[in-house]
Amino acid sequence: MTFIRKLFGEPRPSAAALTLAAPSAVALAAPSAVALASPSAVALSLLLALASPSAKAGPFSNQRNLLPGPRAAALGGAFVAIADDPSAVYWNPAGYSLMEQAEVSISGIGFIQSSTSFDQTLSDEPFVERAESLSPGFFGASLRSGRLGLGYGFAALDERNVNQNDSFLGVDLVTGESVDYYRTYQEASTLSSAGLGISYLLTDWLSVGISSAYYRRQSAVSNFQIVSETSGAFTTHNLKYETLNEGLLGTAGAILVAGKFRAGISYRYPYALANNTTVSDYTAESPGSSGLPGSENELTSFEGKSREMDEPGIRTYQMGVAWGEAGSLLVAADLIQHLVGASEKSRGLETVNNYSVGLEAGAGGWIFRGGLFSNASLYPAPKDDLSNQATAIDFYGYSWGVAFSQKIREFSVTYVKQSGSGSGQLVADSYSIQKVEGALANLLLSSRVFF
Repeated sequence: MTFIRKLFGEPRPSAAALTLAAPSAVALAAPSAVALASPSAVALSLLLALASPSAKAGPFSNQRNLLPGPRAAALGGAFVAIADDPSAVYWNPAGYSLMEQAEVSISGIGFIQSSTSFDQTLSDEPFVERAESLSPGFFGASLRSGRLGLGYGFAALDERNVNQNDSFLGVDLVTGESVDYYRTYQEASTLSSAGLGISYLLTDWLSVGISSAYYRRQSAVSNFQIVSETSGAFTTHNLKYETLNEGLLGTAGAILVAGKFRAGISYRYPYALANNTTVSDYTAESPGSSGLPGSENELTSFEGKSREMDEPGIRTYQMGVAWGEAGSLLVAADLIQHLVGASEKSRGLETVNNYSVGLEAGAGGWIFRGGLFSNASLYPAPKDDLSNQATAIDFYGYSWGVAFSQKIREFSVTYVKQSGSGSGQLVADSYSIQKVEGALANLLLSSRVFF
């Protein structure tokens, strides 16, 4: 009898797009569960998906976890109509031709912290996963010569590091038995881009620009689980995967200027050059508690490649307006659409819309910036008649920043906080749905130098 039947009875069918719907999972429970086809070998992955990324929001789920550039982040990402610093390479390269002076911008993210809490997983206990990391933030430079503008930028777009041990003791099964669950989970994931942009001022009121950046997504996950029964039988599961995605991120945009009023629009699209994910999945079941697997143990394994972490072609349209003068009084508002195609829909992703609003006010060399924004999940809420669906969390965030600006330099501190709620399925091959709450915060220390 498998553990899942002991816990929940017969499972319902999985979501049709499971192996593609949860990119972070790479359907990692699926290789052992499907390819090995042994109830005893499948037992652990069916008991809990606490370490199975299929249960968690994937790396493609929320597109606005980090907002590149110190000023853009402080304004909550309401920057497409402003884009007058080196981060224009990401937001809207048309802004290069509207800058008044050359600039070098550097920001370091002092810390990134995130937490995800699943309510009532096993034995009515919540499960909380926490991540902490440091990141290089943003570095860029820009200059303008006549109607021509040029710029370069490196940006950290996402960062996640987890090193966590968890245990659930005395988990009651429907058969009256109980088991102990132990898990050690380690993850290191980064997404960054670096590229060049160029713009041209067609008229005194219209600028257009394009940029191309190389992006790199790299992640490594190690997940070790043990389920121990009171009879002395136990199952161990060791899962590892590594991902390296590389490609180009193209951006095109335009900005219209009329006095203190600006309107901007941009379009971003990733073009994959290489996607590579390797998976190794080992399961051992022992009928006794003698320790290391022996002749009586059943060993199963899977090694191979997966396509579920391939970078999706999510197209981003952003349009916005701004009014005022930088460093004095400036307000901005943006609307953003993350558009998915047929291929992405087959992976369970859906088109979503986000917003950003920002305010900048300054006097006597001091500048205050603030913003509000959304960060919606590209995964829909799980349905109660399917299993193994990805977690969906819609975040809402705020940001604030304080800067001291002089003629040739500016120093700033920016804080960005997001929180949200949603639902997910933390138990693999079960149709139970848990409430989920998430939080993400990052602090930026930045310096800008003008020439």
